Amino acid sequence: MIRSTALAALFVLPMAAPVFAQDKETLCNTSGEIVDAAVAERLGGADEQSATRNVADALPDEKANFKPAVEHLVQWVYTLEKEQLTEEAAKSYVLACLSQ
Repeated sequence: MIRSTALAALFVLPMAAPVFAQDKETLCNTSGEIVDAAVAERLGGADEQSATRNVADALPDEKANFKPAVEHLVQWVYTLEKEQLTEEAAKSYVLACLSQ
């Protein structure tokens, strides 16, 4: 279930066009880190808007070009069922991303 949902979420990556200048592994792994952070925010009780802000603000300078994708990845996380909010969400996202 997470895998099919992760595939659906991959459409958001074109929103961050500069990100595509990087290699696919970096793109997918960093996006997975964003998904993981969004899951943690949601499990911690943050609303979607706060989670988006917190995840974007926590990105280090060298990953600032991923900020345009944060909102979309957080939105995707907030569509997941509660039982999907595990470390598997980010892992599934990365695997789906790498398979594209």
